[in-house]
This record gives sequence, structure tokens and C-alpha cells, in this order.
Amino acid sequence: MVFQFARDVFYRSDIYNRMLRRHGPTQIHAITTDPLPGDPVRGAGILNGEMMLAARKRTLGPYPFAADLKSRRAVAELYGFSWLRDLAALSAPGAREAAQALIRDWLRHHDRWDAVTWAPDVAGTRILAWLNYIDFVTEGADNGLRAEMAAAASAQLRHLAGNNRSGNEHSGLDESPFTVGAALIAGAVGLPGLDPLLDTGLERLRAAVARDILADGGHRTRTPETALRTLARLVAATRALRAGRRPVPDFLTDALARMAPAVKATVLGDGGLAAFNGGGNGSAPAVTAILGAAGMRGAAPTSLPDWGYERLHAGTTTVIADTGCYGGIHAGALSFEMSAGRHRLVVNCGAHPDETTEWARVLRSTAAHSTLAVNDTDALPTDGSRTAEVGMAFRRNEREGSSLVQSAHDGYRRAFGIVHNRDLYLSGDGDDFRGKDTLVGGTGAFALRFHLHPETGASMLEGGDAVLLKLPGGKGWRFRCSGARPALEESVYLGDPARPRRCGQVVLRGEHRGRETAVRWSFLREGA
Repeated sequence: MVFQFARDVFYRSDIYNRMLRRHGPTQIHAITTDPLPGDPVRGAGILNGEMMLAARKRTLGPYPFAADLKSRRAVAELYGFSWLRDLAALSAPGAREAAQALIRDWLRHHDRWDAVTWAPDVAGTRILAWLNYIDFVTEGADNGLRAEMAAAASAQLRHLAGNNRSGNEHSGLDESPFTVGAALIAGAVGLPGLDPLLDTGLERLRAAVARDILADGGHRTRTPETALRTLARLVAATRALRAGRRPVPDFLTDALARMAPAVKATVLGDGGLAAFNGGGNGSAPAVTAILGAAGMRGAAPTSLPDWGYERLHAGTTTVIADTGCYGGIHAGALSFEMSAGRHRLVVNCGAHPDETTEWARVLRSTAAHSTLAVNDTDALPTDGSRTAEVGMAFRRNEREGSSLVQSAHDGYRRAFGIVHNRDLYLSGDGDDFRGKDTLVGGTGAFALRFHLHPETGASMLEGGDAVLLKLPGGKGWRFRCSGARPALEESVYLGDPARPRRCGQVVLRGEHRGRETAVRWSFLREGA
């Protein structure tokens, strides 16, 4: 604590500020590393003084950096300048001038170290954005703006290169060390005189890959959306090296080759990601763009045992199941999402990136996932504590095109003496998806939830033991169960956290009091 206080005092000092800018470059060259397209709608919003930050539209006026934002994620997105891609995608008059005005405002008031706005993930994102869009920003401006941006980028890069020796790259977003590594590499290519930072960036990336990328290509956070963002940073680093005519090291090529298929394995039929462990769907165009830039070709893998996901796919039906343990701050043990064709059928409720909202807390719960909860409690910790006390197990069998995944967790053993087993089966033609949830030992009330996508219509059939589900276009599925009676209840969906949407859920409730309680259920395609 004392060291950190003394360090921060030094970082704020004029001496440190001058050290960062000593012999700084006056030139900065564009390096195209960003695989994502801009959104002209968001760009138009910026011209009107509105920004989408942490999935919330915020009216910030002409001086957004003066806003008092409570959300750390919103601050990171504002000061990260990734929204430059949205202004660049806008053909309307004034887009470039707006970008110039915002950058000049930042240079005037924030071009010195700050614990939040110069945090490694924020500064690294800002540098990558500036390098990508420097030509767009400075076209038609006086040479002074480009020189100022070169000096400021150089200072930030030097800070990152020295600061990260203490491991502070872990502050902020989970892909932060990859962001820093990519920024150092791109900066070494795009700014004259910073060649030594190339090796520093590669070492940072090498360490991050070894620490955070699992053997099957998953990310240690177990969040598909974080894995997608991390993959984008690996793409950025690779593009920067090629732009500088530098060799791409084997560890980076190997990381891309492992990670791209893993990310694709969590993509559903609509092209977006499954929402697990604090992540959302991501936009389908963004997912497609990043996977394409990473060179992903061919089919997705079906089993990711290290990452803790299983993919069941047959016909036009895709099921992605969470068979892993640690979920960060989300408690969706053994949950799954399902799509039929290009439409989602069963979903988890999603997540919200703004940590100050009530949504962020509510969506962590087991009840916000398509899985089983006991006594209205969570199966896993939602406070970020990683616990070795929760055991998980799974196995997979394939036969004549059909798939069976059997998994279990004992997250309820300590509180209630219960182990939850789940079997998932998908037929070879994809028309028959069924499961069995079994509670073994202990006692407790249970609720088994299947959250439905907002575009899925649901109606109870006569007799009350089945539910008819209708997808857009009229295609139907029939849900049946035994061991409990189904009920239709309201739910909410934040796969895109910027658009909370009402939806429904099928809920099976019961009491577990014997040695074993089993609930069987199925989704059968109508007319199959």
C-alpha cells in the first residue's frame, strides 16, 4: 500500500511527465489492426452528444471527458477511443471535425498519468485506436495535431512498458494483458524510435498466452465474449507485425490456431456467441469479422474440456452446454443455450457490463440461467471468489451422429447435501433434444428453468403437461416433461445488454426429499 501510494505520487509528478516525453517522436504512422467495422448509427449519436458506454446510452454533450461517470467500464470505453471507428464509418459532414475536437480536448486535459484513464487496458486500447484512425482524424488538420498525438502515444507506450513490470496489466478488463502487448507491438511499428518496445510487447503477449489461454484454446475467465475480445487483440498484434514486416512468432500463430476454433465452438445459429459467465452475445457481424481475421476455417470443435464447454450439433440444431466449474461472478453451473436454424430457442439471461447497475447483480444468479437451482440459492459463488470446493465432472459419448453429454456438480452439497447431475442428448438429425436432471442426496425445493429467447412464442397445451414453442417463421417445437409440471413465467433477456427485452421461461418446480429425484424433459421439433 505504501509502495503504491509513493508510486502514484511519482507518476503524477512533472518529473515523470517529462521523462515520458523526452526525445519523443513527432511522427506517427497508421497501422490497420482493427478487425471490427464501425457503426455509423453510433457515430451519428456521437455527433449529437450521445455515446453508448457500458451498454447504456449516455448524453454527454460536446465535452464527454468532463462527465462524472460512475461505471469503471463506461470510463474505460470513453477514454479507450474505440468509438473512433464509429465516427470513421460515418460519411456525414462533421465526423472528422468531431473526432479532432474530442482528441484535442483529451490532449488538453488528460495527457498526464491518471490511475483510471491511464490504466493499462484503457491506455492500450486508446493507442490501438489512435494508430488505426490517425489518418482519418488528422486529414485536413494542421500538422500540430498529428505531432501532439505522436508525443502523447509515445509517452503512454513508455509508461506501459515500464508500469507492467509490476503486473499491473491485470487491472481492468480480462483481456488487458493482451491489449497492452498488442499496443506495444503496434506502437513500435507505428512510431519512429520505439523499436525496443517490440520485444517488450512480444514478451507481454507470450506471458499472457501462457497464463490465460488454455490448452484447448479457451480463455481462463470462461467467458466467450472475453475470449472473442482477446482473439481480436491477437489479430491486432499479428497485423501490426506484418505491417512492420516483422516475423510472427510461433507462439502467436499457435495461440490464434487454438483460440479461433474455441471461440467458434461457442457460436450459435444466429452467428452470435452463447452468453455464459458474464459475457453477452456479441454482435454477429463482429464475431464473423474477428473469426475471419483470425483465419478460422472449417467446423467448430465439439468438446472443450479445459474451457468447460460442450457443443452438440446435428441438422440445424446447436446446443452449447457449460460443463465447467468456475464462472467468475456468474453461477450458471450446467446451464445451456440452444438454437434451431438461425433462431435462438433456449438462452441464459445474459450479463450487463455496467457494474453499477442492478442488472449486473441480478444476472449473476443461478436463476438467471437455464439450469437447476435449489432453495432459490446460487450453485456457485457470485462474489468473484474462486473455490476449489465445488467439484465438476462430465463425460461425452457419440453414436451414429447422436451426442450424449453427462455432467455433474456438487455446488449444493455443503449447504443442502445435494449433487446435481444433468444428461443432455441430441439425436443425429437434430430434431430430438432431451435431458434429465437428477438430484442425489440431501433435501430441498428445486426450480428447473428454461429461459426462452424473446422471439420464441410459448403457449401451454391442453392438459398442462406440455408447451408449444413457436419460432419466427412459424416453425415449432414441443416441450414435454415428467417428474414435474411445467409453468410459463416472465423473464428478461440481455444477450445484448443495451436492449433488455421481456421474454418467457418454462419453469419446473418440485421438492426433493428422497434419495434421488429425476426430472426428464424434451424438445421435439414439430412435424419431425
